[in-house]
Amino acid sequence: MATYSQRWTTAKTKFEDSTGVKKPKPTGVFNKFFNHTSLTAALAECDGNVGIMATAAPKDKPKLLVAAEKSVPKMSTAISTYVKVLEDSANDEKSDAKAKTELYRHLKLLIAELKAIDAHAHTTLSSVKIAMDTTLNAQQIGAKNMQNMLKAALANANLAVKAVQADPTPTTFNKYFDTNDTPGRKVQVQLVAAADQQDTGKIPAVIVDPRNVAEMFTPWQAQLKPKTKLLLTATKEQVTARINEFKEVLKFAQRYSDAL
Repeated sequence: MATYSQRWTTAKTKFEDSTGVKKPKPTGVFNKFFNHTSLTAALAECDGNVGIMATAAPKDKPKLLVAAEKSVPKMSTAISTYVKVLEDSANDEKSDAKAKTELYRHLKLLIAELKAIDAHAHTTLSSVKIAMDTTLNAQQIGAKNMQNMLKAALANANLAVKAVQADPTPTTFNKYFDTNDTPGRKVQVQLVAAADQQDTGKIPAVIVDPRNVAEMFTPWQAQLKPKTKLLLTATKEQVTARINEFKEVLKFAQRYSDAL
């Protein structure tokens, strides 16, 4: 699995390759964005603790946890600050062009990547803290982990949406959805877990029924499902229509998560 620093480097490279830094506006955006050293340093710091917590030996986790509790908030602040810069630039681009341009969509993809990194770091940190809490039983641990893992799954799914919107080709769509562990499946697993926790009273019932929402993701669940693969002859319009379908389903899961 790529480190946070590697993911960010890959995202920046894709942005540069896709938008072209020789054009006046992308050049200015590129220089402004990618000299943000505090973000780069924060990502690298998290790589050194929370990034290795899941595979660390039990004896090493307490020390890593102490370091991660300092580095993850620091990274979140850097990401939040930087996302604001990206959002402002995306809104300026949309306003200037009076449309959602290629540059706009790739800026949104950068934002989604950073938010997915942030969600993953928080989920990893929280999962380790919960697992080390001796006052919690197995069911309580499951309930607490579910909420964090749902947020991470939603961030991952949104990243897939933004990637396809930035490059609406069947190849890109299939890269994210024609797999056995699709973004839809990741969200569905957490929604089913939420329904089970709700049934046993471990989490409160809310107006949105997680089991009903989970069922909406069945066509997006895995390879051979109706919605997870497009023919390589699919047009841009067909790709856009398909990802918009997934985006609409995703909204229901986001509403449930927000209501928790």
